[in-house]
Amino acid sequence: MNSDDARSVRRPEPRPGIEQVSDPGRVLGLLQALWERRALLSARFDGGQVWFNTTLLDVDADERMILLDELAPIEGHRQLQPGHRLHVLGVLKGVPTHFTCLIIATGVRNGIAFYRAAFPLTMDYRQRRAFFRAYVPRSMELNVRLSAGDAGVLTGRLLDVSQAGFGILLPEDSPVSALDRVTVEALELPEGQVIACNAEIRYTRREPGHRSVRAGGRFTDLAAQAARVLPRAIRQLEREQIRKQPSA
Repeated sequence: MNSDDARSVRRPEPRPGIEQVSDPGRVLGLLQALWERRALLSARFDGGQVWFNTTLLDVDADERMILLDELAPIEGHRQLQPGHRLHVLGVLKGVPTHFTCLIIATGVRNGIAFYRAAFPLTMDYRQRRAFFRAYVPRSMELNVRLSAGDAGVLTGRLLDVSQAGFGILLPEDSPVSALDRVTVEALELPEGQVIACNAEIRYTRREPGHRSVRAGGRFTDLAAQAARVLPRAIRQLEREQIRKQPSA
């Protein structure tokens, strides 16, 4: 593939919640995983709306090429020509994966068409949530008290918590916005545990049909004591969720 071909494979813009993998070794690893798992792929032409089915037939690490199986239904195969760009979607261990590749050549082997394409420059890999989020049952009244600068002290109900942050339900007139820095004066946890720390508000959203605002906070620092207490509280909330699920 010459430099003009490489430039023609446009690098997609990163999207929230999606990791754009550009390291050649990681790109190779993701492609090989899709190939080894015989993942069913969906592909569409650049600018097109119709999706076709395909799979990876081979991943050539030395030549930096991949082989794609014949597009189905057959209309896709009839349209495909060298120079076309395909957007390809697959699922790897439950995680959606996307890449764009340039078709270099087409061929037929054992009566089945295949397409030789250049390695993608990047792959989009949707990020899993880094920390398990434990939800607080309605029967468990746990509150959070925040100090929000000029807004004063606000109190809301804890909705969920993880080792990275928390969700809270606040009165609708609460003057907090995304990126506000707040002091968590008291975040109540099961068994009477309470932690205090600093946090940053990541989002606010009005709850439809309710006179309240839902907000999400990210811990910006945690004392050693709070860091020890959180995992135990999260496990307890998780057990409570499992206990309340109906048995099969």
